[in-house]
Amino acid sequence: MSFYKKILLLIIIPLLSFTAHKYYVSMTIIKHVKEENSIQITMRFFIDDIEKTVNNRFKKEFKLATNEELTETDKFLNIYIHQKFEVKINNQVIEYAFLGKQYDNDVVFFYLESTDINNISSIEVKNKMLLEMFEEQQNYIKLHINDQIKTMILMRENDKEMLKY
Repeated sequence: MSFYKKILLLIIIPLLSFTAHKYYVSMTIIKHVKEENSIQITMRFFIDDIEKTVNNRFKKEFKLATNEELTETDKFLNIYIHQKFEVKINNQVIEYAFLGKQYDNDVVFFYLESTDINNISSIEVKNKMLLEMFEEQQNYIKLHINDQIKTMILMRENDKEMLKY
């Protein structure tokens, strides 16, 4: 084998072992604000992932974060979130309001709030968002409750978890 072929093989073989891989991850922060007796929830998703999912689910082209975004986008995002995301506090499902969204580069933030939340002795979070579209999806949940910070990782095989305080 010639010297040049050996060099070429040494360059090509390592390149073939690396393939492009996209990570499917979201982050949700759930914070108990004792002074306001509320739970504030901030969700962060990649725009292209959430757009692909809601486009497929509702059979529409939402065109998120563009000048052509549908005027009814927030309505459908609210429906989707309520279908896929649930929080139980002290074994009771809580109601929450969709306050809105904000785009920042390639991510979208969703803001939710639940009021009349006093003492928390347990919390269960179910997050099935994007799981129907992306098998590798991981939904990280960071909880700030009772002066403690805890984290959950929810995925297709395990889409809910409960913590006691």
